Amino acid sequence: MKKSLLLLTAAMLLTPLATFAATCDEIKAEIAQKIIHKGVPESGFQLNVVPAEQASGTVVGNCEQGKQKIVYAKHQATDAAPAASDSGISEKTPVVEDTEHPNLQPQTQP
Repeated sequence: MKKSLLLLTAAMLLTPLATFAATCDEIKAEIAQKIIHKGVPESGFQLNVVPAEQASGTVVGNCEQGKQKIVYAKHQATDAAPAASDSGISEKTPVVEDTEHPNLQPQTQP
């Protein structure tokens, strides 16, 4: 128990020193790699470094001793997926037959 507490304390003391030595671009690259490792494609997000006072959205990190924030922006899914008309998929809604209620049949638009 004492060893784990000692290791945790040492890690907490050394982490800020490593952060101060890294530049914003290095920290941004590390965060990007973690996001990609979680399964998000590189084209699916963007990280922006902005002044701390102007940060809005999801802040995923900071640099320059907290003066800059790293903000995560997710790209829209429509950018990655082709439109229905581009993929050859019919835009008409299929008709489902209801034999119990024939008067309630849905109509498709031509």
